[in-house]
Order: sequence, then structure tokens, then C-alpha cells
Amino acid sequence: MKAGTFYQRTSLVIILLILLISLSWSNAHQPRLAREDSSLENPILVDNPEISQAFYGELKGSPAYYKITSNEEFRLYVNLLVPDTPGSGEKLVSAEILDENLNVIVLLDGINYDWKPFFEPFGGDNYLQGPEYNQTVEPGTYYIRVFNNENQGFYSLAVGDIETFPLDEALNALILLPILKAGFFQVPVVEVFPQFVGIILALGVYLAIYGLLLKARKFEENLKLAIKVFESLNPVMWLGILITTFFWIFSYLNNPLNILGGIATLLLLLIIIIHWSLNSDLKDGFKKSLPHLKSTILMLLWWLFVFLRVVLI
Repeated sequence: MKAGTFYQRTSLVIILLILLISLSWSNAHQPRLAREDSSLENPILVDNPEISQAFYGELKGSPAYYKITSNEEFRLYVNLLVPDTPGSGEKLVSAEILDENLNVIVLLDGINYDWKPFFEPFGGDNYLQGPEYNQTVEPGTYYIRVFNNENQGFYSLAVGDIETFPLDEALNALILLPILKAGFFQVPVVEVFPQFVGIILALGVYLAIYGLLLKARKFEENLKLAIKVFESLNPVMWLGILITTFFWIFSYLNNPLNILGGIATLLLLLIIIIHWSLNSDLKDGFKKSLPHLKSTILMLLWWLFVFLRVVLI
């Protein structure tokens, strides 16, 4: 296969991966961190209640309150979830949907409900899915009260069933998901620390080489410097790649049904292939031409992988 054809196909793969990531985002709730101090007098406000949102919170001795206000008739969808972690079955939650006069419209009774295991393939997370409510309601103000007997434990309140994930929400999720993984799902972040050490080693060296290659268009001495940097730091870069790959495979095999995990695995495979090719070019001293397209594609792949790795903590 000619090099040009390979990189055209690689570019196409990158576009398809971005589309797959976008589709994965679109099938997920927009995440929200719920305040721990919500009350009837100071409830958590739910904007755009028909848009699919997931409020992640923890009961610490008192119920959590949410408030929805609409001037128009709307579809009210509410679903209760808890993380499927050890001991979560002992801290199931219930919810009451109240009207503006605090009359109970419906009770979502989590105590007597048969909670079902639910695997969310976007982030690869396991939940217990509880009772839900899905009805068209009149304009007005509504409250949702989340509670259990002890008012203790983690919960997720899903509101709305219209799935949409604009760019600002994707960026917001990128920030929140690592926090949720460590707190809500109690994932020990220390387990992924070696992977980020590997990424820092590999990507750090490559960033230095990439910057020198860009400057080499105008200054030949930068090309010579890039080759020297490569020769001295190449073992460090490959050590980082090996550490990243080893620990990533270990993580992925623990959760192989994760959609984004599969995409990240393909990205890492492409990263290794292109690094190997760039490695040959550097050893050859770039006798044919500077691999600007190859190095730029590699940089894009690296940042896509880092993006997914942060999301999948």
C-alpha cells in the first residue's frame, strides 16, 4: 500500500472514530453534579426538563429536592438509578413527584421495586435501575424529592428523555466524568495512574519532536535537532507507549463491552503503527520528505486517545 493511500485511509478512520464518539455521546445523559445542601427552600433547579439529564448526588442525612418550572405542557420523565457497587443494594432510594402545593402526584417506591442491573455502554458503567415515571403534565411548578429511610447513599436522578449532546455539554462531561468515576462509582483512580505516566512519557517526547518538525520547514538546524532529540529520547518514548499499552489492555479486558473503550483500543493501535512508521522515517533522516501529514495525524490520534482515557477513568 502506498504511503499516501495509507494516510488517506487513516484520516478516514479518524473521521469515523470522531463520528462514533459523537454517537456515543448522543446516547448518554447530560451529567450534572447535584448539590448536597438542596432543600425544599433551596432546591436544585432543573432547566429544560425534557432534555435527558442525569443528576449525580449523595444523600447525607436529609432528602434531596429538585424543582421544575414550565410555562407549557411538557413530557415529564423521571428515573431512579444507583451505582451497582458493593453495598449499593442496601441503600436504594425512592422519590416523590410533588405539585406546586406539595401534593404527591406519584411515589416512585424504590423499597418495593425490583431493581434491574443496567449497563451503560458509553462510559462502561453498571447501575441498578429503579422505578420511573413518564407522563405529559400541565404547565406549572413541580418538585422531586429523593430519599430513603436513612437518607444515605449515592443516587442518580435521570430527568428527560430527549437525547442531545452539544459541544459544550461534551466538554462539561469531559470534566465531570473523572470526578464521577472516582466518587460516584468509587473507582480507585490510582489504578490508572501508571497509564497516565506512560502517556506523559510518550506524548511529552513526541510533542517536542513534533514542534521541531514544524519549525524544520524554515530552519534546517531544527530538523537536525529533531533527529538528535529523537535519538536520545526515543527509548523513553517507546517505554511510555509500552506502559500505556500494557495497562490499557489490562483495563479494557476488565470491561470489554465498553463502546468508547473499543474505540480507544483502535486509536491506540493506530498510534503504535504510525509511531513505528515515523520511527523509521527519523532513523532514515527524512531523506525523502518531512512527514508533516503523518506527524499531524499522529498528534490528533494521541489527543483523541487522551480525551477518551480521561472520560473512561
